[in-house]
Amino acid sequence: MRRFGFAGVLRKYEQSYDVVRPGSGIRNDDGDWIPATPERTSYRGSIQPVSARLRAAEGGIYTESDRMLYTTAQHATGDIVEVSGVQYKVDEVTERAYSDVNQYLLRKVVANAPVQGN
Repeated sequence: MRRFGFAGVLRKYEQSYDVVRPGSGIRNDDGDWIPATPERTSYRGSIQPVSARLRAAEGGIYTESDRMLYTTAQHATGDIVEVSGVQYKVDEVTERAYSDVNQYLLRKVVANAPVQGN
């Protein structure tokens, strides 16, 4: 299969973002828990809003705060991506065997989201 090289086009629109991975805490000699500082790794990619057409076509399951990430880096579902102080969680990974650029759906992380109940 022929692979298309979109990375050159992507460089024009990319910005930096961080992937935040929680570290594991340790106990000191007195047995007190010392929480770990999260590991941050910087990458570059293009973060775009989810189009209104996609939000409508998929039955409205996407919100205005969701983003699409286009990058040459590899990420896994559940990774936390931080862009300009706002955190997103990688929700969907789109397989793109024909391209050198990967596509990810990011959902905004809401710290105090209301509980959905009946």
